[in-house]
Amino acid sequence: MMSWILTVFMSILSVNAMQIERKFPEDIKRGKLTTTALAQLVIDGKLRVDSPALRIFNEDNSISTIASVDVRNIVINYVENEIGEIVRIWILTAEEARQPLPKKN
Repeated sequence: MMSWILTVFMSILSVNAMQIERKFPEDIKRGKLTTTALAQLVIDGKLRVDSPALRIFNEDNSISTIASVDVRNIVINYVENEIGEIVRIWILTAEEARQPLPKKN
């Protein structure tokens, strides 16, 4: 009985997460991400350095670790810090990838 309740609760949460429109910061960049076997980031064909505080948000807006992300040429939005390290990555849904980046003020 408890497992059934937990299953229903998790289903409701995942449906709600899919309906949330994600807001991205104005300084966002877009690129194509590939990860290596050593959990390194390659964005638009260039090996990039990730920040120790890196957060990766998957399509459901859940946080993933770099070690759990095994991707090839997926469209992402990302943010760099002042020294060029990648600090945030959002793996985009097909709908998000079709939309233009937010305009900078």
